[in-house]
Amino acid sequence: MYKITSLLLGIVFLASCSSSKNAGSSVPDRNDVKGNWQVTDISFSGVGATDKLSFQLLDEGSEACLRGSTWNLPNNGKGSYIINGTGTGCVQGERSIVWSYRKEGDNAYFQYKRMEGGVKPNDIADGYRFRIASATENSLVLESKITYEGNPIVIIYTLQKV
Repeated sequence: MYKITSLLLGIVFLASCSSSKNAGSSVPDRNDVKGNWQVTDISFSGVGATDKLSFQLLDEGSEACLRGSTWNLPNNGKGSYIINGTGTGCVQGERSIVWSYRKEGDNAYFQYKRMEGGVKPNDIADGYRFRIASATENSLVLESKITYEGNPIVIIYTLQKV
């Protein structure tokens, strides 16, 4: 009887440790990403405050093109975003995407491919991938590491729920 009681207590202890680990996990899940979002800020880490950066973000143009864009990320993975920006070279309008969530170890990633002209997602090799730095009910922060002029930088996209 003592062995059975000890075994049951051990199982309960292990189960409680397992659930507390999941409850305290800081890795965002897919439900934290889905919804309607607006890009409210784009910042850069790894560059000086006075450095002038000049490159296209997400093949859309400067950060002015993406700031204010709205993203629709439904549960089925077939979403869209709308470019509202008025910066130089911005092409306003809606872009269809297929998006997904991926968890790798202690990190979660948001990734998407643009869908143009009825092409199937499996036929598109290029896409975009972001580490989900944080996600709350109303805020989503995505990070993209790139190399710019030989130096590593991080582009930080802040989105708010709309």
